[in-house]
Amino acid sequence: MEDDNDERPPASPEDLQALDAPEGFELGPDGIYKATDSIDAQWAQRGPYVIPLSLDGREALSFEPRQFSGWASYVSDEFDRARALLLLHIGPCDRGPDAPLAIREVRLMTFEPVNFPGSSLLRLIPWERVEAAVNQPSRREVLTDFVDPRFPAPSSGPRDLHEWPFQRPKEHLPEPNLHLEIPEGYRKPDAFYAEVAERFLQAAAISARPAQDLAEANEVKPTTVHRWIREAKARSLLALPGDRKPRATDDTTQGGS
Repeated sequence: MEDDNDERPPASPEDLQALDAPEGFELGPDGIYKATDSIDAQWAQRGPYVIPLSLDGREALSFEPRQFSGWASYVSDEFDRARALLLLHIGPCDRGPDAPLAIREVRLMTFEPVNFPGSSLLRLIPWERVEAAVNQPSRREVLTDFVDPRFPAPSSGPRDLHEWPFQRPKEHLPEPNLHLEIPEGYRKPDAFYAEVAERFLQAAAISARPAQDLAEANEVKPTTVHRWIREAKARSLLALPGDRKPRATDDTTQGGS
């Protein structure tokens, strides 16, 4: 049986433009809804924050331009072909200081019935690459405005799907510069391990083999890179949700004897 998904245009907010404009927004001449009240207008003008997940820019996260929303659309060719919309809610993974960001909630919508179950689409989500991308120190500074710092953050979901255009990067990305200036000696300073963390997360956002990529770029063994990564984590310079240990159960929550 022929799959005619490829004959259909990709899913996009234009699919919803036949609906009435959401409250507080108006449809501009460019076909994009713009906020009309002052605060949301400032955020709408700022536009979504886009984080690439591939060098060709065809896979990305596009954050809703609303303060502390934490919602991002995941855009990729595979989801476009499936006529599906995937929204990810990003927030701290625990209450600890400087807790790494994690995917806290997933919402999957299809614009029409598909010929394979939704679970197949969920298996396409690059969980580890998304969490590597949002935890890059250089991106965390920007995401401070977009992501609610509370854990768990109460969320009613994105305000309206008209509020932000789901964008991809406008240009192809250059290959990330993974080269490190490696200090002499076994004991290395924090600055070096902070650089290891940034470069590792840059690679992990677009590659399934970031440690190998980092090793090849610096002409060292992968075991050396893994040692650097362990030390960066030990010095609290690299943190990912999967590295956090579950919190011990508070005795006060247990039933009394």
